[in-house]
Amino acid sequence: MLHPLGRIAKTHGYNGTVVLVSEQVLDDDLESLEEVFVVIDGLQVPFPVEELTLQTDTSAHLKLELVGNQNEALELVGCELYAEVIPCERETGTGPEQWIGFTVNDAVHGKIGVIREIKDYKGNIVLQVMDGDQETLISLYPELVTGLDSDAKILYIAAPDGYFGNTDD
Repeated sequence: MLHPLGRIAKTHGYNGTVVLVSEQVLDDDLESLEEVFVVIDGLQVPFPVEELTLQTDTSAHLKLELVGNQNEALELVGCELYAEVIPCERETGTGPEQWIGFTVNDAVHGKIGVIREIKDYKGNIVLQVMDGDQETLISLYPELVTGLDSDAKILYIAAPDGYFGNTDD
């Protein structure tokens, strides 16, 4: 599953290196990334990583294999970057496979229920959440999860309007 890393802020030098800027703290493990996904015209396009070097807690120099010069790099400035890492896992050691039994709390709807099963449909992670005999399936995507309390076993989400159906009944 893809998670946001940040955006390409500017070029760095003439060989196609760009500067990645993130709103989250970047982990040292990112230096071993083999691939990132750049959002171009609304599509997440995979790019092999040639080199990623952290500069600060929230920025890095990134050289992509398919970007060979400054002009090619300029075309990517402003694009969002995603990677197959889970921020919650890096911060807490807890990933979706350990969330069974966690309570799901939505920012608007409050308690949704308890995660009973994690389903993987060809890379689309779906949480089976039960509240009594009421089942809710929640497709896990990067912007959905807003927080995680491993001690209290609570997964915080902010689902978009209408995600849980019509609430005007």
